[in-house]
Amino acid sequence: MKLARPSFILPALFLLSLQSTLLASDFVADPYLTKNFTLSSAGKLNVETSGSSVAVTGSSGNEVVVDMFVKLDGREISTEDPAVEKELENYDLNISQSGNTISLIVKRKMNSGRNNKLNLSFKIKAPRQMSSKFQSSGGSIAIDGLNGSQEVATSGGSIQVLNSSGTVNTHSSGGSFRLENFDGDVEVQTSGGSIKVNRLTGDIKVGSSGGSVNLEEISGSIDVNTSGGSIRAQLSHLEKELSMKSSGGSITAVVPKGLGLNLDLSGGRVNSSLSNFDGEIKKDRIMGKINGGGIPVTMQSSGGSINLEFN
Repeated sequence: MKLARPSFILPALFLLSLQSTLLASDFVADPYLTKNFTLSSAGKLNVETSGSSVAVTGSSGNEVVVDMFVKLDGREISTEDPAVEKELENYDLNISQSGNTISLIVKRKMNSGRNNKLNLSFKIKAPRQMSSKFQSSGGSIAIDGLNGSQEVATSGGSIQVLNSSGTVNTHSSGGSFRLENFDGDVEVQTSGGSIKVNRLTGDIKVGSSGGSVNLEEISGSIDVNTSGGSIRAQLSHLEKELSMKSSGGSITAVVPKGLGLNLDLSGGRVNSSLSNFDGEIKKDRIMGKINGGGIPVTMQSSGGSINLEFN
């Protein structure tokens, strides 16, 4: 495959939808195109795409390997093909390096028509300390084993982050978000789609207009604000503030027992079995202190039930 064709721009978005959980190891066909780069530092990955999916996996060393996979009319194509080359003329495609920044950008040309026979996806191997910035109007994003700063903005498609550390900041108009086994701080903003976080050591902040929020084995502060959908949080440790608010939907929190807590719980109905409590208990509100007070715990719902449990 010759790269001296029209100027292309390829994106570094992660390939994975929570409906069809596809990781880098799941690619079957050989790549249609491979490009290799060498960095002198941890580097940054800059990705823009209007529909392609991307999976990024951290590895040792200072090399970045970008593999492009092609499907034409649903068929996997792994060798240079005249029909693929013709379809690629409808794209601005570029995989390039500037200093220690790798850019991967794929955009369909404005005058290319609506008949899109081509499906492009990408697998990227990158140094573990690499940071990234993704901008996508569609296509899923998967990150596995990166320890830098990751920023993802998408108007659709799922986002998944696994076995990583550092910081994650995501903004999505739709699509689910999943994070598992992460050490660092996380911020998620979404207009829709479910959010699931499992095994996080760090602080998390969530703003959602819809979709459920499920947080498991969290060690850090939690700040969740949603306009709809249920919220459930199970904390391994609680040393900082716990705040969960919803305009509708139930809220449940499971926290370690024996802690000093300042409780501010309100909802359609508030349920909790309290000991060593000093304060006010009503059907729709609990306010007061457990074990003399200490860590702020706020759980508020305009109509759903509030459930505070202890493990």
